[in-house]
Amino acid sequence: MDDLRRSVLDAERSLGSRTAAWDAVLATVARAQGLADAAPPDDGLAPWRDPDAIDRLGPVYESLLDDRHGSGSFYTPPALVEWLLDRALSTDAEGPLLDPACGTGNVLVAALRRLGPEASDRLHGTDLDPIAVAITRLRLRREAPSVEPRVLAERIRVADGLGEHPAAPFAVVIGNPPFLGQLRGRTADPTRPGLGAYTDTSAAFLHRSLSLVETGGVVALVQPISVLAARDAGPVRDAVSEVGAVTDFWTSTTPVFPGTTVITCAPVATVGAAPRPVATWSGPDAVRGPDVVLDPGVGEWGALAAPALGLPVVRPRAAGVLGDLAECTADFRDQYYGLVPFVTDGIDATPLVTSGLIDPARCHWGRSATRFAKRSFSAPSVDLGRLEREGTLAAWARARLVPKVLVATQGRVIEAVVDADGAWLPSVPVVSVVPPADRLWHVLAVLLSPPVVALAAARYAGTALATSAIKLSARQVAALPLPVDHTAWDDGARLARAAQDASDEDLGDALRAVAERMCVAYDDDSALLWWVERAETRVRSRS
Repeated sequence: MDDLRRSVLDAERSLGSRTAAWDAVLATVARAQGLADAAPPDDGLAPWRDPDAIDRLGPVYESLLDDRHGSGSFYTPPALVEWLLDRALSTDAEGPLLDPACGTGNVLVAALRRLGPEASDRLHGTDLDPIAVAITRLRLRREAPSVEPRVLAERIRVADGLGEHPAAPFAVVIGNPPFLGQLRGRTADPTRPGLGAYTDTSAAFLHRSLSLVETGGVVALVQPISVLAARDAGPVRDAVSEVGAVTDFWTSTTPVFPGTTVITCAPVATVGAAPRPVATWSGPDAVRGPDVVLDPGVGEWGALAAPALGLPVVRPRAAGVLGDLAECTADFRDQYYGLVPFVTDGIDATPLVTSGLIDPARCHWGRSATRFAKRSFSAPSVDLGRLEREGTLAAWARARLVPKVLVATQGRVIEAVVDADGAWLPSVPVVSVVPPADRLWHVLAVLLSPPVVALAAARYAGTALATSAIKLSARQVAALPLPVDHTAWDDGARLARAAQDASDEDLGDALRAVAERMCVAYDDDSALLWWVERAETRVRSRS
C-alpha cells in the first residue's frame, strides 16, 4: 500500500491539491476497470492501473485523512460489516437500504455483493466527504457496471446524513456513523427535541434513522458503548422503545477500529417489534452469547453488554429504591471551582474527601495523597472560617456537613464510606447520600451488597473510563434497589459498621461478612464470589 500512498502524495504536489490528486486517481482506477475511456497520462499514478488497486482505494484514502479524530471517521472492519448485514438483511424485505454516513462504501459494497448487481437501485448513501462519496460510487460501479453514473450520483450523495432523505422510508438503515462526542459543527440542528446537548453524533444518527424506516424496518448502526447508559443518550434509547425494540446486539471489550481506543457496540432496532429477549454477540469474531432480557422499567441498555463484560446475572428481590430512603446529591462545577481558594494541606481544617480517598468502608483522608484542582495534597482541607467570610459556598458547606454516606463515582465495585459525624466535605464528583441518622449503616450495607453492585455494573455498563469499572451518578445511586429481608438487612448494617471500624488486616474478612449477609437480604448470592474478588483486589492495592 505504500506505493499507492506515495503516488497520491506525489500527485497532490504536482496538481496542487488533495482533491485534484484524488480526481486523477479515481479516473485512473475507472479506466483500469473499463469504466472510463481515458485516464490522465500520469506515470506517477501507474500503481493505480493495477485492476486490483480498486480494493485499496478505501484503506489508502482513510490512511491519508488529515483529521481522522476530528471528523470521527473510523471505517468499519469487514467482520463487523458482515455481522450488521446478517442482522439487517435476514428478512425477505426488498425495500431500499441507506447508509447515512457511508464513507468509502464498505457497507454498501458488501450489501451489493450479497444482494447481487440487480439490487443496485436499492442502495442509498450519504456522506459529507465528497472524495469518500466518489470512491463509494466507483466501487459500486465495479460491482454493477451497467448502472449509469448519473443515476448512481442521485442515490449516493454528498449530504448530511442527519438531514433530509428524499427516498425515505427505507427498509434498512445501516452503517457506522461518526463518533464526535457531541453535536458540534453539524448541518442538522442539535437542539431539536429529543436530544441532549452532549448527545454523541453517532447516537443522533440512531435517533434520526428511526424516523427513516418503515414499520418492520431495521436500524443497525455502530455506536460507542456509552450509548447504553449515558444520560444524554437516554432520549435516544427512549425513542427506540417508543417505536419498536432492540432485537440483536453486538459489542467488544477491546477496540476494533484501528487508531482509536473507543469501545463500540451495535444495537439493532426493529421498528414495530415488541420487546423480547435480545440475542447478543461479542468480540471481533462476533461470538454468540446468551439472550438478554431488558427490564422494561429501566431506561438503560447496559445489561446487553453484561455477558461480554463477564458480569454475573443477578435478580435481587427488592422493595423500593435507595432514593426512597435517602437524598442523593452530586455537586458540580460551581462547588468545585468555588472551593479552590479555600483548600489547604493540613489536618487542622475541615477534611475535603475526594473519590480517590474512598474505598469500601474506608476513608483514606490523611493517610494517602490525593489530587484536587491539579495539585497534590496529603490532607486536603477547607478553611471554613475564610469560606464563611469570603466565599459564596457557606450555605452549601453547612448543608453538606451532616451525617451522610459518601460514594466514589467510579470503581471496580461501589466504593462508599459513612461520615457518621458529618465532619467531611465531598469533593466533586463524590455523591452524598443523606438518610435518617439511624439508617446510615443500612445505606452502606446496600452499597456493599454484591447483587446491587452487579446490577449497577450491568445496568450502567459503558459509562466509565474502563469497561471493568462502575460509574454512578447521584440519580443512578438513588435508583439502586433496597432489600426485601429487613432482618438480614439489619444484620448487614451492623456488619457494615464493624467493617468500617475494622483494622486494615481484618477489613477483607469484615467486608465478606457484610456481602454474605446482604446476599441473604436480597435472596441472591450469584454475584458473591465476583464481588469478593473485586473488593479484595481493591483492598490489597491499598496495602
